[in-house]
Amino acid sequence: MDLVSSVNIYMYEAYFNLKEKPFSISPDPRFIYLTAQHQEALAKVQYAISQRMGVSAIYGDIGAGKTSLARRLWVLYADDPTYNFAMMVHPNFPSTFQFVKEIRREFGLDKPPRSLSDALDEFQEFLLTEQAKGKTTILIIDEAQNLKPSNYETLRQLLNFETNTQKLLQIALFGQNDLATKIDRQPELKDRVTLFGALTNLTFEDAMALIDFRWKVAGGDRHPFDTDALEAIFKYSKGLPRKISKIADNALIRAMSSELRSINKEIIDQVANEVRLTEEFDKTAKNRSGKLKTKK
Repeated sequence: MDLVSSVNIYMYEAYFNLKEKPFSISPDPRFIYLTAQHQEALAKVQYAISQRMGVSAIYGDIGAGKTSLARRLWVLYADDPTYNFAMMVHPNFPSTFQFVKEIRREFGLDKPPRSLSDALDEFQEFLLTEQAKGKTTILIIDEAQNLKPSNYETLRQLLNFETNTQKLLQIALFGQNDLATKIDRQPELKDRVTLFGALTNLTFEDAMALIDFRWKVAGGDRHPFDTDALEAIFKYSKGLPRKISKIADNALIRAMSSELRSINKEIIDQVANEVRLTEEFDKTAKNRSGKLKTKK
């Protein structure tokens, strides 16, 4: 394959009369399709924030749309002057001191504290000052299942910063299913989680609506996937939004490289095999996971 052909394959937007890529896995808020369950999860977090209830937790499988919801909250709150908004996406800090310093830094407190005690005292003073100004301070933690056990306890400590009627810091945790299990192991924190939300796999109807929605946001009219192709996408993706996008994106590349204007089941089958989403690869992954658990 020559260089020109290689470049053209990755410019399928013009080939399919699109303004941009419809199935990028980057969490662009414009492409978030909110199903009923995503709307419910978002509403729970917004309610907890509005009532200054402290901490809420949203969990689900890999690719279920958790990061997209976190980004949606960023759109809703980050530019609103009545809120202080921060989002952490890599929270696996090895020590409590490092974790607290990073939280402070996210809110613009860059002066290095001398100790953990000083760091917490100064952060509490910041929260009180902002509360007096009428501001709500929000901390979003994505991939929260990666927090060290000691840092779940740190979150509990931060929730102790409160007035007689409300929490000074609003925390929303987003993570894989392990997050719920890890919170279960922290009973004092679990007792303070006011709202839980679970994201499950999409229904077939929601998956089809997601494909159509993203295609139209990208400037398209009618997407090129035939009925059998759509059913195959749902089968291989198991209704997980990220996998749906991954399959669809690769299918568009393959269709353009073959100079096809429509996408059938055969193309989806080929793509699913290429990106290792077929039943064969599922079995291999499950066997490997089982062996790792046995060794532990």
